[in-house]
Amino acid sequence: MFAIKSVLTGMFYISPAVSGKVINGYVSGAKPNPAGSSMETLTQRERQLLKLIAEGYKNRQIAEYLHLSIKTVGNHRNSLMKKLDLHNSAELTAYAIEKGLVNR
Repeated sequence: MFAIKSVLTGMFYISPAVSGKVINGYVSGAKPNPAGSSMETLTQRERQLLKLIAEGYKNRQIAEYLHLSIKTVGNHRNSLMKKLDLHNSAELTAYAIEKGLVNR
């Protein structure tokens, strides 16, 4: 409920599962995935999708917004995770925040 209220009032909410990683990465100055690819290897569409994922949109919402099929969005998400060596939405969100794709 707190997350919903925060977002509705224009604030941001990062789950406890993600916040520790984000804060530790920010404080240490470490790259989220040094073994993964860099932003430069992502396509424009993958960057766009990464931003939307980090903003909290679900596959169905992204598909409707970008006029794509849900399967295509899923394929882009899988490609992002593979290229960046990330394994879930929380890690994608932390990466996008670290790279400045979304505001904190």
